[in-house]
Amino acid sequence: MITLVVPGIKAFPWSMRESWRMVMQKAKVPFRWVVHKEGQPDKTAANLPSKGMVFLINDHHLFDFVSYLKESQTFGRNRDERIWAALATESVAESPFPGSQKKTETCSQLCHMVAHFDPSAEKIIRLAGSESFFCHQYASTQKFFSRKPFEQKKDSIFWSGKLTVANLKSPYECRRSLFSAISPVKGFIWRDAARAEKKISEIVKEKDSYKSIVNLPSNCPGYTANFFETLAMGACCIQHRMEVPNPVGLAEGETHLGYDAMRSETLVETCQRFLENPSSYLKIAQQGQKVCVKHHSLSVRAIQIFSALKNCLVEKNLSRENIESLDTIIEKLGKIL
Repeated sequence: MITLVVPGIKAFPWSMRESWRMVMQKAKVPFRWVVHKEGQPDKTAANLPSKGMVFLINDHHLFDFVSYLKESQTFGRNRDERIWAALATESVAESPFPGSQKKTETCSQLCHMVAHFDPSAEKIIRLAGSESFFCHQYASTQKFFSRKPFEQKKDSIFWSGKLTVANLKSPYECRRSLFSAISPVKGFIWRDAARAEKKISEIVKEKDSYKSIVNLPSNCPGYTANFFETLAMGACCIQHRMEVPNPVGLAEGETHLGYDAMRSETLVETCQRFLENPSSYLKIAQQGQKVCVKHHSLSVRAIQIFSALKNCLVEKNLSRENIESLDTIIEKLGKIL
């Protein structure tokens, strides 16, 4: 059995918490679901089984819990019989948020393997003694799939997001600059995600309403869940070009449209070109959806992460029982692809 430990923050992204529970339930994988309430690491630790595998989903939002485990000297790699793995969801190197590198270092000192979305995190993770596995984010295709044909969607470009986070403005300077450039464009529609929290069903319906959705930069240095969710919904995604490894099967002009995040005029030009004839982008939207479902669903990503963890255990000659458990988990996830 595997134990999934997730943050108890109410506004935590659905793709990084509930989607994992949904995919494990659909695959009929036995698991324990432990929600960590910040400030109560001892209570969370008491809910962990004495053996098996523990998967920490988002090390940055579990920092007080991870720190407690590390300082206790009785939890973690080479300290107990459990297998420890984590998913690091935020950028690390040059992160505008305080303590990002420290959070990843601490988690890596605890775990056998850390999967992450930031290529620059690999060195930090390995120096802390953990195996590193880079992957892109994903779409929860159990929830994000189109109910409305492309032809019936609105001939508009939509964006929903936050222009600031709490009192931190610097992380989203680029986003605000791009937003200022695109907001006057006729046919661009947006919703401030910081003002009203929507149910996941409402968010899915919202994404399903537009022929195009633009993805503005975030703190994640790789392709985000929002990007893959847009593809899964059958919309034509307008995505800023990235320096990270290209996701399998995706290519600008074939599966999505692109722009340069450092040159706002390229975003405006791409949007205006789309709005001249939105219906002509049907094939791009269809190909993006096809590639996303095949290569970038949560089921696929979970198989990749658990396969990397299995390889780590095999190389280190650790726990035959947990290796066999991972084989079973991977097999079950494969059946729902």
